[in-house]
Amino acid sequence: MAAVRRDERGAGTVEYVGATIAAAILALGVLATPASGTISNAFAQAVCSVIQRDGCGVTPGSGETPLEQATSGDYVALGDSYSSGEGAWDYEDGTDFDDRDDLWPFNDDEEDHNRCHRSENAYSQVVASSNDFAGDVTFVACSGAVITDLTHSNHGNTGEDPQLDALDEDVSLVTMTMGGNDLGFADVVKDCIINGARGVGFVDSCQEKHDQRIEDLLPELEQRLIDQYRAIKEKAPNARVVIIGYPQLFPEHPGDDYHDLLYKEDQVWMNEKAAELNAMLRDAARQAGVEFVDPTDIFRGHGIGSDDPWINDLDWGGPGLMIVDPSSFHPNAAGHAAIAQLIQQQLEHPVYP
Repeated sequence: MAAVRRDERGAGTVEYVGATIAAAILALGVLATPASGTISNAFAQAVCSVIQRDGCGVTPGSGETPLEQATSGDYVALGDSYSSGEGAWDYEDGTDFDDRDDLWPFNDDEEDHNRCHRSENAYSQVVASSNDFAGDVTFVACSGAVITDLTHSNHGNTGEDPQLDALDEDVSLVTMTMGGNDLGFADVVKDCIINGARGVGFVDSCQEKHDQRIEDLLPELEQRLIDQYRAIKEKAPNARVVIIGYPQLFPEHPGDDYHDLLYKEDQVWMNEKAAELNAMLRDAARQAGVEFVDPTDIFRGHGIGSDDPWINDLDWGGPGLMIVDPSSFHPNAAGHAAIAQLIQQQLEHPVYP
């Protein structure tokens, strides 16, 4: 078979896309129906997912670049601790206190408490300061947040309304990392510290305890996230929605590290679970028609135990009466800056999942 020249292959792709567009216009009657704008926008997004070309995703006829569209209104940052900046420090006033820290019996569960730990170093705040948004920047991500907190008040933290309440038609950009807490990843880390791969033989190791549970839960979690991504688009119909995945915590070839109290087998396994979580997030984003950014590659060489870690190691003695600081196993300020740079690239040159 004759070899296909690079320019011929490219031309064939263009011709295929062009023919597909033409067929869709004829089949759907785009030029003659009242819903032409909705149909053409939806089809343009579908074409973008195939050709992955700069400028795709911009509303046809708007005359805006992808970055101009993203910054044309308000910016709302949603999500969990990986969005809020837990572990990046310099937390906003009102997001790092707990009046229930008194020793029992003086501890009153009704007292005010908010440890959302919204950091000025969080990736969203770096993105906000690096761009000139025409509207406001609203930061409602909260450490410990789960999917339910998107649509319901966060009862674990005083004064936290449903995160999606921050959205409306004036929003031009939404970013979010969410799903790790629903998957119970904090419990995974805790159980691997307590009983790892070479731990107590007659008790289930963390891998034995969680491997099947995670596999079973991922499809359910994916559908819940698809529903929420679509709800975000419905509440903020003019926004670009960028979902950010989770960084790899450990080096690809870790050693036994008794600072973080984890065997190398468990570190490799947790990296694999994070990859599975990100693959699910990517697929959910694709099905919901939103954007996705995966920080795995940029964190290579910067995991816990590396020469230049962007993830905090295990830190004993957290705020109040906490035994372990919640900043453990979360990106530091350098990690958030790297994620912000990745998001900036996506805003300027979008690639669709």
